[in-house]
Amino acid sequence: MLLHTKAKMLSLHQKIEILDEADKAVYHVESKVVSMHDTTYIYDAQHRQLAVMKRKPVSLHETHDITLASGEEIEIRTELFHLMNDVIRIDSLGWELHGDVLQHNYELINENGQVIATTHHKWVSLHDVYYIDILQEKDVDRIVCIYVMLEKIIRGREQRRENNT
Repeated sequence: MLLHTKAKMLSLHQKIEILDEADKAVYHVESKVVSMHDTTYIYDAQHRQLAVMKRKPVSLHETHDITLASGEEIEIRTELFHLMNDVIRIDSLGWELHGDVLQHNYELINENGQVIATTHHKWVSLHDVYYIDILQEKDVDRIVCIYVMLEKIIRGREQRRENNT
């Protein structure tokens, strides 16, 4: 299953649509402009809430929590001291994201060491476009939530770099 993102640039709220290969919206993502916990909501195509995601404001590692509508909780935690390669742990599932910080290419690896999804950033585009290739479709909702959180982690890092220059 191949999905891609499309961000709405001029909005009071950060809004992202996740589209299928026919450009049909299958997920909608909304974030509040001002939020202490950087809260994000993910909805399915029928606008039913799929998940709520929050960044922990105080944490040694950059830590984010995803709460799915089913009540399942997923914690995503970045590892420190990786210069060129990124490692992001999803301990509750036994999964990890491995990626190239400069190219924005990532692989989601399950507890058995198998790649279950990949993503890459389209560099020449009017919008911030990411492609998500999901190889294990039974976990599509979890995978989409994890990649939305990944995009928020990357965007947050870029904003912090811009503020420091």
